[in-house]
Amino acid sequence: MHVKKWLGAAGCLLLVVIVATLIADREANPPDPVRETMAANGEQIQESAGIFKWNDKEVRSVEWEGRNQSWILQREPAAAGESMSGSGWLFNGSELPVSQAESRIRKLHELGQNGGTRRASALSHEVIVGTITVTLSGLKKEPEVYLIAVESDHPEQVWILRSGDPLAYLVSKDAYLELEQLQ
Repeated sequence: MHVKKWLGAAGCLLLVVIVATLIADREANPPDPVRETMAANGEQIQESAGIFKWNDKEVRSVEWEGRNQSWILQREPAAAGESMSGSGWLFNGSELPVSQAESRIRKLHELGQNGGTRRASALSHEVIVGTITVTLSGLKKEPEVYLIAVESDHPEQVWILRSGDPLAYLVSKDAYLELEQLQ
């Protein structure tokens, strides 16, 4: 009889531990409301490997044309015999320390890595709110142009689209706004 009570008590204790673990995990990793909204609407979400495929050291310039702010980050022309990585940076025409320029490029690169993807054709009533133009060094002379879009029905979702890519990349709205407000 005591064995049954012990088994019952142990079972209840185990159940309490499992429930507490699940609750603690949900609090530590809260659900993403954007993903929940998309899933509720039957939209398929895939993990993203990132939209920006460049090596940060190859970036010559970034032009950001946003709804509220525009800026240009460009590498100063290197002196003869000087490597590109040793040249300085200009932000809206003013000198910028290399560490700050590299930090901004890294933030932009990371912007496209954390969200999911879906087919660009699945976006509905999207409004283009900006563009990002990235010029790279090397053989590729054509700049890469990315469109920043939001859906009028879901303004909390920010998407980046690349010409010729069938996917739209979901990005953090907070990270997007932080990049747009750079001074």
